Amino acid sequence: MPLPSSGNPISLNQMHVEVGGTTATSVTINDADIRGLIGKADGASNAFSEYFGASANVDLPVPDSSTNINGQSQLQEITVSTYINSGGTLTIPSSMWIWSDSTSTAALTIDIPCTIINNGKIIGKGGDGGGTTNVSTTAPTAAQNAGGAGGNAIKINLNVSNVTIQNNSGAYIAGGGGGGGGASTGPLHGDSDYYTKAGGGGGSGGGAGKSSYRKNNDLFLAGGTGGILANSGGNGGASGGSGGSGGDGGGGGGFSVSANASFGRAGGGGGGGRNIVGSLGPDNIVDPNGGDGAADGGIGSTLVGGGGAGFNINPANSVGNGGTGTAGGFGGVAGGGGGGWGGAGGAGVGGTNGAGGSAGKAIEDTGNTYTLTNNGTIYGATT
Repeated sequence: MPLPSSGNPISLNQMHVEVGGTTATSVTINDADIRGLIGKADGASNAFSEYFGASANVDLPVPDSSTNINGQSQLQEITVSTYINSGGTLTIPSSMWIWSDSTSTAALTIDIPCTIINNGKIIGKGGDGGGTTNVSTTAPTAAQNAGGAGGNAIKINLNVSNVTIQNNSGAYIAGGGGGGGGASTGPLHGDSDYYTKAGGGGGSGGGAGKSSYRKNNDLFLAGGTGGILANSGGNGGASGGSGGSGGDGGGGGGFSVSANASFGRAGGGGGGGRNIVGSLGPDNIVDPNGGDGAADGGIGSTLVGGGGAGFNINPANSVGNGGTGTAGGFGGVAGGGGGGWGGAGGAGVGGTNGAGGSAGKAIEDTGNTYTLTNNGTIYGATT
């Protein structure tokens, strides 16, 4: 709470407690966290009377509307010490999205002892679908077909103690979904012209879907793009209706089959969305705009399989499922669906199969002990 605004003189201990210190422990008025209450430089004139009404609590400033994305206030990949001093409190308003566009960098990095009060949305980056974008006669390896890992929403840096995170009602903390695995096969029937690959769907949090390719007639279908804030991902390109659909959460996997044009289909994986509260029913299980293994990932049959479904935000069912493509006589391969918020991607099937990408965490504690109070919604691990 703020220091008294008037009345009796303020004690140094009151200042110490305001910045997160413990009563009766060592403190001086020239300590950086004490000076930070009123923005004083080291060695500057510093009187107790200047501290009336000072507070370590800071509301995260909302940028002007010119920086909005899809109508949403937002800040990208921020670090706590940019806004508060050690021991302070940073409050994220309900209108704010804190997001990342890199799976290697969390949306919010905590680098000092502090309290975070979240009323908004903090979301990690989704992993890309597995597969290769190049057109070649060389079939991708299982490693190339693996879906990308999702990124973390919050990361507490190594050896940072005394951290408290309070996620309030209506607020979200969500790790990015893992990308769906791709699949490939070829050469078929001893002929290098018969070569196919299917791309996986992108994970929730803007993961991109990967392309699909059918070598026998050079049919290349691009994967869907990842969604911007509060929007679904793009559909994968399709021939014969077998591209994975983009989702509010995870994108659907693509499907490809070679060797017989009358049965041939090809489709790229759908892109993962960044809409954390999508158009879902009350059970929050499957995003209706996500890729469906039977309808959007290819028609299931003995010859033509289906790409994996892309799931949205149910923690128990947020893994995108691998498609059920069957090679039959025509080399069908299907990409896995992208994982939902905080969920892993599904694996590709039908040939040289890529594993689904691992889920990003809601909170990566890096081995630190911290205090979490959750009255809102968290998708993903918190350790």
